[in-house]
Amino acid sequence: MRNIGFITLTLYGIFLCSFLTAQNNVNLLVNDFVSDDWKSVKNAKENLENLEKEAITEIINILNRDEIVKLTNTGSLIYPGAERFFGHGQIVDYDIDNLSIRAGWLLEDLSFNNFGFSGYHLPDDELITFIRITFPEYYNNSNNRKKIEASSFMQLRSTIHKLSVDNVLEWWDAESEDWTRLDALVKALHSFDEKRQVKALFYLRNGTTRCTGLTKDYYIDNISKEVVRLASSDTKRVSEHARLILFDTKFSWLDSKTK
Repeated sequence: MRNIGFITLTLYGIFLCSFLTAQNNVNLLVNDFVSDDWKSVKNAKENLENLEKEAITEIINILNRDEIVKLTNTGSLIYPGAERFFGHGQIVDYDIDNLSIRAGWLLEDLSFNNFGFSGYHLPDDELITFIRITFPEYYNNSNNRKKIEASSFMQLRSTIHKLSVDNVLEWWDAESEDWTRLDALVKALHSFDEKRQVKALFYLRNGTTRCTGLTKDYYIDNISKEVVRLASSDTKRVSEHARLILFDTKFSWLDSKTK
């Protein structure tokens, strides 16, 4: 009996040590992700994506941080907070100097979702249209619409941010138990949301982060027909991504994924 107790205690110790090590790793990545150094942010984002489900709760916690952390060492990065424009470079369509929006950017890329965070930085005259299209249930409530019409531009941005965060919390409350990145990828391709489709197709073409279970056989059996359908889309950026995937008969896009 003593041996059994010793073995149980040892196994528990190993499990606890592994858990603490994994949690410490996530915490270190989060610290880099919320820093002001673009290279650190970019590397941390990639590594947090590689953790898939394991990192989501910690990323969601960043949504509560309303700090502005101006990025440095951005090189030719093109994003709403960029102070110089080089005419070329990586494009990030989110106001990622805002830590909460930065977390939203990561969550949308990780989950192939469109929670609404990209609307925060839009020109003033596009904000109401964005709310109407992205949050139709909220907009179609007559009381909410009156508030929107009486809001300042800053208040409209705050509304977009709040609704985006609410979308994340509702999504994770509903899907956290069984969520996998592979299922999320398939759902995005099947959705009628252009942004979700583009995120999923762009990932298939260019993504290098992990999506557990994405093999050639799985792609052929569960994804390829949807890519064929999207190749005929009337939306140019959807059809172009899909066609380029189909042209790659050697599956080089799959080889670039983290195993």
